[in-house]
Amino acid sequence: MTDAKQFDERYRLDPQRSDDPGARKRSRFVAERQRLLQSELTRRPSNIAFFEDLLADPGRSDGKPLVGYFCNMIPVELILALDARPVRLGCGNPALVQQGEEVLSGDICPLAKASFAAFLDEDNAANRCCALILPSSCDAKRKLGEVLADYKPTFMFNLPPEQDAHRFGAVAAAEVGRLADWLSTRLKRRMRRSALRKAIDLTRRRTALVRRLQEVRASKPAALSVRDFFVIIQSASAGGDIDAWLAEAGKALAEVEAYKPPRKRFRPRIILTGAPMIWPNFKVLNLIEEARADVVADTLCSGAEGCFDPVVYEEKSRKALMRALAERYVFASPCPCFISQGTRIARVLDLVREYKADGVINYGLRLCQLFDMEAYRLSRILKQNKVPFINLRTDYSLEDTEQIRVRLEAFLETVEKD
Repeated sequence: MTDAKQFDERYRLDPQRSDDPGARKRSRFVAERQRLLQSELTRRPSNIAFFEDLLADPGRSDGKPLVGYFCNMIPVELILALDARPVRLGCGNPALVQQGEEVLSGDICPLAKASFAAFLDEDNAANRCCALILPSSCDAKRKLGEVLADYKPTFMFNLPPEQDAHRFGAVAAAEVGRLADWLSTRLKRRMRRSALRKAIDLTRRRTALVRRLQEVRASKPAALSVRDFFVIIQSASAGGDIDAWLAEAGKALAEVEAYKPPRKRFRPRIILTGAPMIWPNFKVLNLIEEARADVVADTLCSGAEGCFDPVVYEEKSRKALMRALAERYVFASPCPCFISQGTRIARVLDLVREYKADGVINYGLRLCQLFDMEAYRLSRILKQNKVPFINLRTDYSLEDTEQIRVRLEAFLETVEKD
C-alpha cells in the first residue's frame, strides 16, 4: 500500500508491466559496450571488475531487504541502521528511455523516463526493492514519486526551498525523523541510535576514502581515469555490502597512490559540473578523455560530490543525529533545486582554485530546467573570474556525439592557448 498521508489512495492504478526482451537486450548491450570501451584504457585498477559487476547487477541479494532511493540527498544511514541495503535507482541507460516514453509521454527528462522504465520489467533490480524514497528536488521527481507509488510503498522526502539552516533546520531535521519512522514501520524494525551511529561511521569511512582517492587523482590524473573513478563511486550505491566495497576500494586506492607517472602530463585540467552522469551514460566522460583532457574534480551528485562530505555530530541524542543528517544531506548539497545557487557556484570556484583547473565543463541534460537555468549565472560568474567555460547540453542518445566532440575539442584548444 502507498503512504496515505502523501498519496491519494482513491486514484491508485494497477502497475503497468512490459515484457520486452528486446529492450532488455538493448539495455545489456549499452552497458556492455561502455564496459568494453573502458576496458581499452591503458591503466586501470586490477580489481575494477569488482565494481563493474556491482553496477551490472545492482541490489544483489544477500537476504537483506532492499530500499531503493533516487538522488544523493537521501540519508542512506537510516536504511543501513535498519539492517537493509540502500540501492540508488536513478537510471543512466539510454536504451530504457524509449521504453519509458511509451508510458510517460511528453517533455520529461530522460533520466526520469529511463528510471521509470526499469519498473516496467519485473526482472529489473528496481522491482526487488521493498520500498522507495524520492526527494522533492525537481518536478520530475515529485511526480515520479506519485507514479512509482503504484508499484512500491513510496516516500517523498520534502526539501526546504532555501539552504538556510537557521530558518529551515528544524523542519529538515523533522523530515529526516519522519523518514526514519516510515522506514521503521515499513521494515518492521526499530531504529536504534547505536545502529545509526554505526551506520554514520561506516559512511564516514567511505567519505574519507573517496576524498583521498580524489586528492591522489588530482595530483596525478594518469593514475586513474575519471570513468573508472565514477564506476568505483557509483558502485558504492549499488546495494552491495559497504564493508566489502571499502576493502576493494582501499586496494584500488593503494594502486593509485603507488603509481609514478613517467613524465609530466600536459593536458588541460577540467572541473566538471552539472546534471548527474549515471552508468552507463558516460558519453561526455568518454569524449573528454578522448580529447586528451583530465577531469580533476567535479560537483556531480553521481560523482565525488555525492559522497564527499561526512556526517558530523557532537551529541548522541536522536534529535542531534537527525539534525546532523539534515545538515549533511540538505544544507551541504550543491543541487540547484534550492532558490539560491550560491552553494554550487562557490563550490565550483573553490575547486578551480584548489586544483588549478584550466576550465569548467557544464553537463546540461536536456529537459532538466534546473541546470539549464543555472548555466546562465554560472557562465557569467566564471567569465568574470576569467575561467574558460563551456555548456555541453545533450541527452542520453549518441546522435549528437560528433557535434559535441567538435565543440569540446574547439573549447580545449582555447584553454590550451590561454
